[in-house]
Amino acid sequence: QTVRDLVKCLSGTFRNHCPGLTETRRDGDHLVLHGSYQMLSYNVKEIADCLSMSPKKVRIIAPYVGGGFGSKLGITHEAVAAAIAAKELQRPVRVVMTRQHVFQTVMRRSETRQRVRLAADATGKLIGLGHEALVSNLPDEDFAEPVTQATEFLYSGENRLLEVKVARISRMTAGSVRAPGEAVGMQVLEAAMDELAEAVGIDPVELRKRNMPDKVPVEGTPYSSRMLAEALDQGASAFGWDQRNAKPCQRREGEWWIGMGMASAARVNMLVDAEARVTLKADGTALVETDQTDIGTGSYAILGQIAGEMLGLPIDRVKVMLGDTSLPAGAGSGGSFGAISTGSAVMRACEDIRKRIAKALDCDAEDLDIKDGVASAGDDSRALTDLLDGKDFAETGSIKPGKTAKDYSQASYGAFFAEVAVNAFTGETRVRRMTGAFGFGRVLNAKTARSQCLGGMVWGIGSALTEELAFDLRDGHLVNHDLAEYHVPAHADVPAIEVILLEERDAAASPLQAKGVGELGICGAAGSIANAIYNACGVRLRSFPMTLDKVIEQLPDPFAKVA
Repeated sequence: QTVRDLVKCLSGTFRNHCPGLTETRRDGDHLVLHGSYQMLSYNVKEIADCLSMSPKKVRIIAPYVGGGFGSKLGITHEAVAAAIAAKELQRPVRVVMTRQHVFQTVMRRSETRQRVRLAADATGKLIGLGHEALVSNLPDEDFAEPVTQATEFLYSGENRLLEVKVARISRMTAGSVRAPGEAVGMQVLEAAMDELAEAVGIDPVELRKRNMPDKVPVEGTPYSSRMLAEALDQGASAFGWDQRNAKPCQRREGEWWIGMGMASAARVNMLVDAEARVTLKADGTALVETDQTDIGTGSYAILGQIAGEMLGLPIDRVKVMLGDTSLPAGAGSGGSFGAISTGSAVMRACEDIRKRIAKALDCDAEDLDIKDGVASAGDDSRALTDLLDGKDFAETGSIKPGKTAKDYSQASYGAFFAEVAVNAFTGETRVRRMTGAFGFGRVLNAKTARSQCLGGMVWGIGSALTEELAFDLRDGHLVNHDLAEYHVPAHADVPAIEVILLEERDAAASPLQAKGVGELGICGAAGSIANAIYNACGVRLRSFPMTLDKVIEQLPDPFAKVA
């Protein structure tokens, strides 16, 4: 098609259907893009490359992103089309995609075929561990779902085989979806660990505790911190794991089999390059500026509270500006590294401002105390507005990965516990309750962290029971490309969920002593539900999602009495 044909198409009937919206305009030879993107400092380079422009002439504005989960990590077709059309027409151009368009144009998570082999001695100690995966992507794509990412460091076993192979197929691009690797790899590994626990006659929680190595197997790298045992113990206690009967088909309520299952959680921790500018203004307020994005994870709140605490200001005296590439380049939202990376940059900027305040107060920075807009050192106390004397103190902080990224294995850990009911006649599974216990370094904001864990566990329910992309095998097109046919958990599918946050500090993970949490809540969650299904009705499935048509084929006699 010519550009004009494309513009005519884009300006047609899509305008009133609004799941995905992008708008561009040309200011001379500069491009301004308004869209929903997660990683702006990378996105600028991507679209500049697509259009053969200098990144310095591209500005992206995305102050509020909405849900991302990986689908908005990169620049896709609609942004490039809108930019070309804006150049041709010399006017702003808006592209609006329907839900079906979004499903078929953004990246997908790869399907996986996994083979897990576990060998243990009589005490349940792993002596052999094999985890092989087959994933897919387009012929020219570099990304491969890192299925074995957590298997490398989670459990012991000196004899190991970890492998990921890529099948080249013509479907939508496969890429990073929330918790790439662990989200799909952990649920399979944890289901296999449940089978091992039954085979050796050891409680599943105890089996995992017996197989926690002191250092990363093979590599010998020490762990920066590791709260897995604490998560297993506290989660089990809060959930009432001691009430579980290890033998399947032992509890029946009317037409429902009831069972319990559990799984470990693990997600790698990453710190990446980030910058942020903090300005302590003459009027005693503060301004935080960075192109870091907020996809509902709480970036605005967390960055504001870091600056507020460092500068002794209440949160209502701190303004946070995000999502604009004219601002210093933050980490972006992805990989669970946004808060710890950009947050550390904010902390560094505030440390420099505190040094300037200390100099104005004629004291050492270590002796400085700031609270409610008043700086104090010894017997000397002065309002910040007086110390600033009509001037603004502005500093830009930055952070880069250091030696600790190589010297330590860094990850967040947790444990899931689930109770399910399986209908003895239909095979329908209902999750009745879930508990998750998580350790991820310093908790920066308990409300937003808990929300992330809740969301991950809800997605775990979907991964276990309903969510699946269906492709037409004749031509590879996606069949269930809307929320009528792609089934995510609704309110009625989500039970009472308990989240336990385990406080710790991890000095190697980040200057804030915090680790990522955004993706941890999904890593292994579906495995706990799969294990609960087996405990309930004796059906051991090895295919996700565990829909009722798969369960019903193996159900025991619904009229049989409980043994």
